[in-house]
Amino acid sequence: MNRFFKVCSYLLLVGNILLLFLLLFEERVRIPVWISPFGRLHPALLHLPIGFSVILVIFLFFKKEFEPKSYTFFVKLLLIITALTSCLTALMGFFLSKEGGYDARLLQWHKWTGVGVSIFTYALTWFYEELSQKARTMQLLSAGGLILFILAGHFGAAITHGENYVFEALETKEKVASFSQDSSLYQAAIMPILEKKCMSCHNDQKVKGELNMSSIAKILKGGKHGALWKAGDTTSLLLQRVYLPEEKKEHMPPKGKEQLTIEEIALLTAWIKEGADMKKAVKNYVPLSKAKALAFKVSGSQGTERVYEFPEASESVLAEVNTPFCVVNPLANGSPALEAEFFVSKKFDRKSLENLAKVKDQLVELSLAKMPVQDADIALIAKFPNLEKLNLNQTDITGATLDQLAQCKHLSSVALSGTKINKEKLQKLMAHPALSEVFVWNTALDSIAIQELSKKYPKVVIDAGYKSNPNEILKLNPPILVNEEFILKKNAPIELKHTLKNVQIHYTLDGKDPDSTTQTIYTKPLTVDNYTRIKAMVTKDGWRASGKVDYTFFKSGFVADTAILLSEPKPQYRGKGAKSLIDLKKGPNDNHGDAAWLGYQEKDFVSLIAFKKPTPITTVTIAYLQRIGSHIMPPASVEVWGGNTEADLKKLQRVIPVQPAKMEDKANLGINIPIKADSYKVLKVIVKPLPKLPKWHSDKGKPGWFFVDEILFN
Repeated sequence: MNRFFKVCSYLLLVGNILLLFLLLFEERVRIPVWISPFGRLHPALLHLPIGFSVILVIFLFFKKEFEPKSYTFFVKLLLIITALTSCLTALMGFFLSKEGGYDARLLQWHKWTGVGVSIFTYALTWFYEELSQKARTMQLLSAGGLILFILAGHFGAAITHGENYVFEALETKEKVASFSQDSSLYQAAIMPILEKKCMSCHNDQKVKGELNMSSIAKILKGGKHGALWKAGDTTSLLLQRVYLPEEKKEHMPPKGKEQLTIEEIALLTAWIKEGADMKKAVKNYVPLSKAKALAFKVSGSQGTERVYEFPEASESVLAEVNTPFCVVNPLANGSPALEAEFFVSKKFDRKSLENLAKVKDQLVELSLAKMPVQDADIALIAKFPNLEKLNLNQTDITGATLDQLAQCKHLSSVALSGTKINKEKLQKLMAHPALSEVFVWNTALDSIAIQELSKKYPKVVIDAGYKSNPNEILKLNPPILVNEEFILKKNAPIELKHTLKNVQIHYTLDGKDPDSTTQTIYTKPLTVDNYTRIKAMVTKDGWRASGKVDYTFFKSGFVADTAILLSEPKPQYRGKGAKSLIDLKKGPNDNHGDAAWLGYQEKDFVSLIAFKKPTPITTVTIAYLQRIGSHIMPPASVEVWGGNTEADLKKLQRVIPVQPAKMEDKANLGINIPIKADSYKVLKVIVKPLPKLPKWHSDKGKPGWFFVDEILFN
């Protein structure tokens, strides 16, 4: 056994010297491709030294409970195993750190404390014979080592879960709810939900799905899958994800995390449906706002929402009034008030409307929009004594029987848009004492009639929507891009569309701006072979031409298996390291600090790309950022080397990109580099940043930057 301890001692000496060497000269260290996967064992291995150190401390503090000879053997064995696993874990952690994508400051602290743990445990094994006679000293040193373990774990957890992850449980945080009529509903009710249920995975340290929710600006920017929500759109991405079954991978929050409550989901849905206004004060929401009522309920604040005295409908009655085309639900969880909504006009059955008499006392909201409802049906609706909100948009009513709604003593909101209502018939409703708002979009009421009614009934808000000016020449919206991704795979085409018919979409692929005389007209999806920049605009007779849109697309025919950086980027622009070059994820053009970008200045970008088997490649594309005002320029030159092994690489191509001659807008751009058609297993890319900014630049002579996020192969 002594031989085993001796061999382990030598291994520990070599291992810790290696760790110190790697840490002191990490800028010059290059990790071979075959070693990189071992770094991913670090999260699994790190539990071993922690476990063994805890067992060791227990042994030391209960020394008297063990037979002396057995105690000495087991303590020495535990020390050796703890030191070996600490050294191995730190080594794997160093390999993993070379992949990049971590907070640089936290990573440095984690590296040094991790290596400190390894050296400390090795020192304990070296001096164990002397220390074994000093039980108290050994106990204190072991306890100190455990604290060092906690510190290293704290910095590691901060990298993956956010800063102060380990110690935040010891802190007492008291949040005072700021909910009043003057506060923003978003700040008071929506933001606390997002902070509690979403931000642990979407913050400055951990940007899952490229979505950062640490500020309003970053939330509105969206993530990899686009905007989190769109005002008024209940099919927004956020709602899609929260309504998915918890077992689904895309469900948010993910399984295992604290889930949204029914009330919280209902609040998010109502808030988005009512406009998702992040600045709108609580007092500016209409009295019957569902979002406002739910916000008070979720926050536990006392609002001014109506308190209902009527009894709750039984579950059996609710089951009777619900049909596939008529959905009846409580306004909020625990509320006796109900809302009913009809769907699919061809399936509308008046018996379903009559059937709602079973919940006539509980029904406060009714939506019959787009249903074939006629004036005779108003008599049925008038039998709901507690009705507060009625939606008759795009129905067949003329308004002849609206006076019957006087029986609904609490009716405050009526929607009549798209109906045959006129001024005379609307007056039958306007005198209703509880009425506060009427919607009359796309009706026969003109501006004069609305002004007269508003003057006569000042307590009622008449919403007539937008009224067009027949002499006004409207400007077209730009074309809409159908593609969600800017890196095209296989035969995926570029697709454009427009919401109006008979428009012409003019486009260019040569970098020039299109106009109404541009002859290339979009008629079908476009197929491209490699990096392409498309600029487009829309024209239509009788309309002003749209503004221009500018999109860059990249083609990915083959995905590399491994990428290694042979030169390190600037510390503040490390991105996610080499793996970001082949992850098929584009960085934004308005934030060069995003984790997708790697930034170089006064140092060549050098990367080694490897494929598991020979791959036929004819073009290499470098995707880079151009932000001239921030000194981020096209590269001065690009070289591509290729071969089957790193040892037999040959220069395949060298290109010198054209530099801009004036200030240009920020853009995601690319360089297509044709190479000799052949099969390659290894490619090396060398890019030289622009050494000096051009003479026309306001900061001429200063070194330029080169930012890269992807290398693609076709």
